[in-house]
Amino acid sequence: MNTPLHRIIIFVNDVQACAQFYASAFGFDRIATDDPTDWQELDTGGCRLAFHKARGVTGPTGSDEHPHKIVFFAKNVAQARERAVAHGAVMGKVKTFGALTLCDGRDVEGHVFQLSDRP
Repeated sequence: MNTPLHRIIIFVNDVQACAQFYASAFGFDRIATDDPTDWQELDTGGCRLAFHKARGVTGPTGSDEHPHKIVFFAKNVAQARERAVAHGAVMGKVKTFGALTLCDGRDVEGHVFQLSDRP
Protein backbone atom coordinates (compact mmCIF):
# COMPACT_ATOMS: atom_id res chain seq x y z
CA MET A 1 0.00 0.00 0.00
CA ASN A 2 1.43 3.38 -1.03
CA THR A 3 0.53 6.27 1.32
CA PRO A 4 1.82 9.45 -0.36
CA LEU A 5 2.68 12.65 1.47
CA HIS A 6 -0.22 14.88 0.51
CA ARG A 7 -0.32 17.88 2.85
CA ILE A 8 1.58 19.72 5.56
CA ILE A 9 -0.61 21.59 8.05
CA ILE A 10 0.64 24.70 9.80
CA PHE A 11 -1.48 25.85 12.75
CA VAL A 12 -1.60 29.65 12.69
CA ASN A 13 -3.35 32.62 14.28
CA ASP A 14 -4.13 34.47 11.01
CA VAL A 15 -4.98 31.93 8.31
CA GLN A 16 -5.52 34.51 5.58
CA ALA A 17 -2.30 36.43 6.22
CA CYS A 18 -0.16 33.29 6.27
CA ALA A 19 -1.75 31.86 3.13
CA GLN A 20 -1.33 35.19 1.37
CA PHE A 21 2.35 35.36 2.34
CA TYR A 22 3.19 31.91 0.94
CA ALA A 23 1.00 32.37 -2.15
CA SER A 24 2.68 35.68 -2.97
CA ALA A 25 6.24 34.89 -1.90
CA PHE A 26 6.44 31.52 -3.64
CA GLY A 27 3.80 31.78 -6.37
CA PHE A 28 1.53 29.01 -5.04
CA ASP A 29 -2.08 28.77 -6.21
CA ARG A 30 -4.90 28.85 -3.67
CA ILE A 31 -7.32 25.94 -3.47
CA ALA A 32 -10.94 26.92 -2.76
CA THR A 33 -12.17 26.13 0.77
CA ASP A 34 -15.48 26.44 2.60
CA ASP A 35 -14.20 28.73 5.38
CA PRO A 36 -11.03 30.65 4.42
CA THR A 37 -10.77 32.19 7.91
CA ASP A 38 -10.41 28.69 9.42
CA TRP A 39 -8.66 26.70 6.67
CA GLN A 40 -6.77 27.53 3.48
CA GLU A 41 -4.70 25.35 1.20
CA LEU A 42 -2.07 26.15 -1.39
CA ASP A 43 -0.99 23.96 -4.29
CA THR A 44 2.81 23.80 -4.14
CA GLY A 45 3.12 21.54 -7.16
CA GLY A 46 4.06 18.47 -5.12
CA CYS A 47 2.01 18.46 -1.95
CA ARG A 48 -0.40 20.93 -0.45
CA LEU A 49 0.51 23.49 2.19
CA ALA A 50 -2.47 24.00 4.52
CA PHE A 51 -3.10 26.67 7.15
CA HIS A 52 -5.46 25.79 10.00
CA LYS A 53 -6.76 28.24 12.61
CA ALA A 54 -5.05 27.49 15.93
CA ARG A 55 -7.64 27.54 18.72
CA GLY A 56 -7.04 29.71 21.78
CA VAL A 57 -4.12 31.56 20.20
CA THR A 58 -3.99 35.34 19.93
CA GLY A 59 -0.50 35.91 18.57
CA PRO A 60 2.08 34.41 16.24
CA THR A 61 2.35 30.62 16.36
CA GLY A 62 5.92 30.05 15.17
CA SER A 63 7.15 28.17 18.23
CA ASP A 64 7.85 24.69 19.59
CA GLU A 65 4.34 24.61 21.10
CA HIS A 66 2.77 24.76 17.64
CA PRO A 67 4.46 22.13 15.44
CA HIS A 68 3.64 21.43 11.81
CA LYS A 69 1.70 18.28 10.97
CA ILE A 70 2.62 16.06 8.04
CA VAL A 71 -0.45 14.48 6.42
CA PHE A 72 -0.44 11.28 4.39
CA PHE A 73 -3.29 10.45 2.03
CA ALA A 74 -5.01 7.10 2.54
CA LYS A 75 -8.14 5.89 0.76
CA ASN A 76 -8.75 3.60 3.74
CA VAL A 77 -7.67 5.43 6.90
CA ALA A 78 -8.44 2.51 9.25
CA GLN A 79 -6.30 0.14 7.21
CA ALA A 80 -3.42 2.65 7.01
CA ARG A 81 -3.72 3.17 10.78
CA GLU A 82 -3.27 -0.55 11.43
CA ARG A 83 -0.22 -0.62 9.17
CA ALA A 84 1.33 2.32 11.05
CA VAL A 85 0.67 0.64 14.42
CA ALA A 86 2.34 -2.54 13.15
CA HIS A 87 5.44 -0.45 12.42
CA GLY A 88 5.61 1.15 15.88
CA ALA A 89 3.38 4.24 15.64
CA VAL A 90 1.12 5.27 18.48
CA MET A 91 -2.19 6.14 16.87
CA GLY A 92 -5.32 7.88 18.07
CA LYS A 93 -8.84 6.86 17.11
CA VAL A 94 -10.14 7.16 13.56
CA LYS A 95 -12.43 10.21 13.45
CA THR A 96 -15.03 11.21 10.89
CA PHE A 97 -16.18 14.78 10.24
CA GLY A 98 -18.83 14.71 7.51
CA ALA A 99 -17.12 13.18 4.46
CA LEU A 100 -13.63 13.51 6.01
CA THR A 101 -11.97 10.61 7.83
CA LEU A 102 -8.66 11.10 9.65
CA CYS A 103 -6.44 9.74 12.36
CA ASP A 104 -3.55 11.41 14.19
CA GLY A 105 -0.50 9.52 15.31
CA ARG A 106 3.06 9.79 16.53
CA ASP A 107 6.07 8.12 14.99
CA VAL A 108 8.68 6.15 16.93
CA GLU A 109 10.26 9.40 18.21
CA GLY A 110 6.98 11.17 18.98
CA HIS A 111 6.62 13.34 15.85
CA VAL A 112 3.00 14.08 14.98
CA PHE A 113 1.53 12.97 11.66
CA GLN A 114 -1.93 12.37 10.27
CA LEU A 115 -3.62 9.91 7.95
CA SER A 116 -6.48 11.49 5.99
CA ASP A 117 -8.77 10.67 3.09
CA ARG A 118 -9.10 14.35 2.17
CA PRO A 119 -8.09 14.67 -1.49
